[in-house]
Amino acid sequence: MPRQVKRPQPNDRLGLLTAAERAPFRFVTSFAPEQSVRDFADTFSAYSLAAQGGFPLQVYDNGMLLGTSSLKYTRLSTDAVLPQSGTAIPGELWDIRVGMLTTRDLNNGWKVGGMFNFGSASDQPFDSFDVLTLTSLGFVSVPARNRDSWNFSLIYSPTSQIRFPIPAIAYVWRPNDQLEAQIGLPASLTYAPNDSLSFRARYTPVTDVLVEARQMLSQDWSLFGRYQIVTDTYFLADRADREARFFQFEHQLSAGLSRQLPKRFSLDLSAGYLFDRRLFQSEDFDLDSNDLIEIESGIACTLQVIWTI
Repeated sequence: MPRQVKRPQPNDRLGLLTAAERAPFRFVTSFAPEQSVRDFADTFSAYSLAAQGGFPLQVYDNGMLLGTSSLKYTRLSTDAVLPQSGTAIPGELWDIRVGMLTTRDLNNGWKVGGMFNFGSASDQPFDSFDVLTLTSLGFVSVPARNRDSWNFSLIYSPTSQIRFPIPAIAYVWRPNDQLEAQIGLPASLTYAPNDSLSFRARYTPVTDVLVEARQMLSQDWSLFGRYQIVTDTYFLADRADREARFFQFEHQLSAGLSRQLPKRFSLDLSAGYLFDRRLFQSEDFDLDSNDLIEIESGIACTLQVIWTI
């Protein structure tokens, strides 16, 4: 039987920085108090509740098969309507998904994997065929020099900003145990100069941006600051244009405290400032859509519970 290639691995410090994104369980709730709708007499507030989980279906010597599930519920309180279509802003939005993720380490050192999930993102989930979602991803990681690698992927998601399949290629550069940079698309940077300070950044087209810095205060407490551009996409059940999608878009600038809890749980509490907030409907992701309302900037608070393994 061919001998499986063993490659040097980066220090665990870098892996811990993205543990929240790979955690098997996460629960998040946030609230944005009432603010004015720009150029209209209406007001707007938002509350959201989200949970996601992953669980092993089968574990192999060289990989695994995971089941995945996620749920996000958003409540929007406003009497505003979109100016061009006259569409009322929905009071409730749901994003419900289930799926599977698999990864395999091959004998030549390559790593391959794939993911798909099925669900519905709508004000009336599973109401009709055209409010359903099917997201799929395939990837190959090919060893390069030392600990570096080439990553090739293809992703399709009807709720992404780009609604057709997207091929991507990136070179992952790992010069030492403190730095990892993914150069290409998607792009990312992870830097941990010591055991107490860490920094990470990520970009995916068109406007998916995350920048975070974290400073350990003690063994159990850490302080973090984060900037993020968030886009949530839905298919309204009663939309006149069946190709149109409803977008909730905003920039988030936040700071908070994180507390390590027993049994590998952690608790994050943060306060933030929301700006460039837009609700709009269009076939493509169009921040200058004529069917758009803008929400005045305001504060928000977020609570997050994470369990890692």
